[in-house]
Amino acid sequence: MIQPQPIGLLNTALPLAVLVAGAALLPGLLAGTTLSRWRVAGAVVLAALVLLVAGAAIFVLVYALGGARPGAAMAQAPVAVALFFLRLSAKAALLWGPVLALAWLVLLQGLEKRRGEEMAREKRR
Repeated sequence: MIQPQPIGLLNTALPLAVLVAGAALLPGLLAGTTLSRWRVAGAVVLAALVLLVAGAAIFVLVYALGGARPGAAMAQAPVAVALFFLRLSAKAALLWGPVLALAWLVLLQGLEKRRGEEMAREKRR
């Protein structure tokens, strides 16, 4: 079975940096320049799901690079191993989650600014 590894640069800091960058950029890419609050919320939820799965995949890669054999462990106990890596990804969400929330607020501010500009253009006509 796969055992947790001690905290290090390759197995902790680098994956977290990638996930935090994803949390900052992915919602904006998914939402675009919409004027819908629901579309922004959907983009944030989708980004959270993508980051959760991507985090698990990154940790599988990190463990494989560290000498563990996640593929062999997955063949023996697929549910337990998948839950192990999803749990690691969920723990990483403690760091990228607030960044995602901040990105959501920034997207909503931009949305409200675009809505206000649209209303001003409508009044001028």
